[in-house]
Amino acid sequence: MRRVALSVIGFLALAGILGYVVTMGGSSDEAVRGLIGGAGSTGAAPAEAEQVGGLDFVGEGLVADEGASGGGSVAELPGLPAIGPAVVRTATLSIEVGEDGFVAAFDSASLVAGKYGGFVESSSTGGTKIQRGDLLIRVPADRFDEAVRDLRALGTVERQELSGQDVTAEFVDLEARLRTWEAQEAVLLDLMSQATTIEATLRVQRELQDVQFRIEQIQGQLRYLQNRTELATIQVSLHEPGAVAPPQEPSARPSLAEAWEKAVDGFLAICYSVLVGLGYLVPLSALALIVGLGARRFLRQRPVAPPVP
Repeated sequence: MRRVALSVIGFLALAGILGYVVTMGGSSDEAVRGLIGGAGSTGAAPAEAEQVGGLDFVGEGLVADEGASGGGSVAELPGLPAIGPAVVRTATLSIEVGEDGFVAAFDSASLVAGKYGGFVESSSTGGTKIQRGDLLIRVPADRFDEAVRDLRALGTVERQELSGQDVTAEFVDLEARLRTWEAQEAVLLDLMSQATTIEATLRVQRELQDVQFRIEQIQGQLRYLQNRTELATIQVSLHEPGAVAPPQEPSARPSLAEAWEKAVDGFLAICYSVLVGLGYLVPLSALALIVGLGARRFLRQRPVAPPVP
């Protein structure tokens, strides 16, 4: 009985492992297909149905001109412009100002932003007798050091953190991806002009909309990176002597209901993997059993050669 129970447990464990591997493998395959050109996901349809870059929509009234494929690959794109070091500069300052000097220091900190061509993105103040406040200042990156120097002069610096993050590689990657998608867009626009049926036109239009959406996404990321590199960020905290730091929000305690939901999700995930594994393992085990019984029966019926005298 114990051996049977152990066998069943081992069989289910093997089914669970197999189900997990199959499930994760399927997800990875779908992700890869989506990245390299699943229809409706990246704008490039499967190679056997369509060929983006000598696009041939077989039987749909659309055959691309062979010259339309020029620029369809990264290797054929014109060289990317040289991009110098792109650095995101940030600073965090905590400054104690003189007694009853908070208002003057706060106003001076606000003027620093305008002095160097920047602006105050946000500000907040608190306290009655003993005041404190915070400013988030954005200044041009080439005036960053000067702005920090002027802010330090407002009082006694208690804490200072300066950092610079090189995002040049991100710029190069986004620029290369943008060039590739723009080349894809050019191919699809050419195909749109050659479409001879409504079905072919709509099909190219769907692909074109997806490609244009991805171009807009990359352009938005480039604008965001450009803004962060062109304008440095300075977080300034000013306070008078004896000011108490603002209370931190209490950390959220874990909820039993949330823990129960996660436990149920984990249990269902395991059951799912086991069922998927059983779908593969049961027929394979049955086939192996049939083959084994057949081989055993064949060996039993095989005539034994008489011993040689």
